[in-house]
Amino acid sequence: MDIFKDLVLPDIMTLTNAVFGLLAIFAAFSGQIELGFVFVLVAAVADGMDGYLARTISQGPMGEYLDSLADAVSFGVAPACLIYLGISGLLRYAAGFFACMYLVCGILRLARFNTKKKTIPDFEGLPITASAVVLSSYALLAPQYIYSWVIFGLVVLLCYLMISDHPYPKLRGPRAMGAVSVLFFSTILSYFLLNSYMWIFSTILFLSLMLYLESPIMRIPRQYYEK
Repeated sequence: MDIFKDLVLPDIMTLTNAVFGLLAIFAAFSGQIELGFVFVLVAAVADGMDGYLARTISQGPMGEYLDSLADAVSFGVAPACLIYLGISGLLRYAAGFFACMYLVCGILRLARFNTKKKTIPDFEGLPITASAVVLSSYALLAPQYIYSWVIFGLVVLLCYLMISDHPYPKLRGPRAMGAVSVLFFSTILSYFLLNSYMWIFSTILFLSLMLYLESPIMRIPRQYYEK
């Protein structure tokens, strides 16, 4: 039981991330696809909080390893299950292929991140967390298109960006983190409290993420994300 003594607050948030990733998988197998994507968003919030706490407080000896394992579950396995189980009929075979592609690229992205120096100013390739949030926000704003070829095109794009060497800025500043937090919490809460308006918050979140995806091309100044 000494293992629990090594846990610090950021580690607890990391484990929370993993738990909601597992809940997303449970939701997928229960046929509650939208709820599963909402749980992925909650996992992303926990992931962001553990990173912030690790920078401001401290990171335990297991923190770095826990983070990668939790991310693999919440932003790799969970979205892959939601993609596969959200589609029925003949498209299910194609969904299985694209789900596997997404998982493989996501794991490769995590592995590469673990081999890089953490002091570099930018991410190399799209972070797997951002990729999962793009999928989730899209699925929530346009659930009717989860069950079509459109989602496969989005998966291919995200797979390419994850394994690419395009630089993506890290969100570190209080303003940037605050704005992102408001978008996430608004989308999550709208699912439970204002479901008929959820598409509005999901659209804002999705469009914001589209700007982030295009940041290497648009050359958005890094200072924007560090304010």
